[in-house]
Amino acid sequence: MSPRATSEISSKIDAIVDEISDELIEIRRDLHRHPELGFEEVRTSRQIQKYLDNLGISYQTGYGKTGIAALINPEAAGRLVGIRGDIDALPITEDSGLPFASQNNGVMHACGHDAHTAIALGVATVLSRLSPDEAGRAMVLFQPAEEGLGGARAMLADGVFDQNKPDVMLGYHNWPLLDGGTVGWHPEVSFASSDPFDITVTGMSGHGAHPHLSVDPIVATSQLIAQLQSIVSREVAPLSSAVVTVGKIEGGTARNQIPDTVTLQGAIRTHSEDIRAATKEAINRIAEGVAIASRTKIDVAFLQGVGVVKSDPDILENVVGCARDVLGEDNVICLPQGSMGSEDFAEFSSRIPSAHLRIGSKAKDRKTMLHRSNFDLDETCIATAVRVIANAVVRLNAAK
Repeated sequence: MSPRATSEISSKIDAIVDEISDELIEIRRDLHRHPELGFEEVRTSRQIQKYLDNLGISYQTGYGKTGIAALINPEAAGRLVGIRGDIDALPITEDSGLPFASQNNGVMHACGHDAHTAIALGVATVLSRLSPDEAGRAMVLFQPAEEGLGGARAMLADGVFDQNKPDVMLGYHNWPLLDGGTVGWHPEVSFASSDPFDITVTGMSGHGAHPHLSVDPIVATSQLIAQLQSIVSREVAPLSSAVVTVGKIEGGTARNQIPDTVTLQGAIRTHSEDIRAATKEAINRIAEGVAIASRTKIDVAFLQGVGVVKSDPDILENVVGCARDVLGEDNVICLPQGSMGSEDFAEFSSRIPSAHLRIGSKAKDRKTMLHRSNFDLDETCIATAVRVIANAVVRLNAAK
């Protein structure tokens, strides 16, 4: 496709985005009022389907219970480009003071997935209004349960790619550390791996006055936690990235009694699959050593986690170049480091060449961050993301 043709399509995209921006904001606010937790996004899924029906876009439901896969121009030439938008909320009580605050007590869109859903619908709208030759082929995924519940894995298990597997995947996340109207990217790692773990330390209960007749799991647990923190400081290279967090401890029922067991819950995060594996090994090794030293039994169980989100260099170069053309060089920011947060977009990027962007969404009137009870975002991020991603789909199809 010639530069002139690409420019003409970009102008068409701009016009469509200008026309639908207010509607997309209203969709975001409606979803914000009615947030739903992972795998429970029944109303959210219904609203998405209603919008897709109005556009005349074909889709299939039931992937990961509430997930949806929409196909646009399935018979067109070029690559099939997948776009993922996550749709779930968090178990957080909202304290934002917004006129469209959550009406579901204890549930809140505190990570901006309401905006992500609006962005995905916006991209679907733009691509459906272009001609098949202009837009090419696209699959828009509306994914449930991104927040630690394995929604991407569930969609894959339900066969979302069995009949139509994208050649390329695009992901995005709003980013409150960047101003609206900008996008951020990182050349290596977008998001860290995350592996939850449960540890049970078993001793022998007894009276606090006679500790020698007991085996104290609380003392053993304190030693274990201290040793776990040495993994990052002494076993991971200083310029590499890893975090070991113990976030929950339970043990004991009385001040003068030594309990039988203590349980811990935590997680490890890394930017490297090698460091990820080595950190798991170190936790097992340290647990074994503390168990021997303290005469306790220590069981470590790693739960299903998610991998590192990395972008394919060629796909990322195309998408970043497109963002620069759309937004201007100064508004496309190479971030100094990847996030230690995790994203189950890794389930897609580990299987399909992908690129992941962070969409500037810094709220103008409040100091906040993802997963806070006062979270809000600059809603201009919706139009910004739609413009960049829709143009990227066109460019990726033209580059085939």
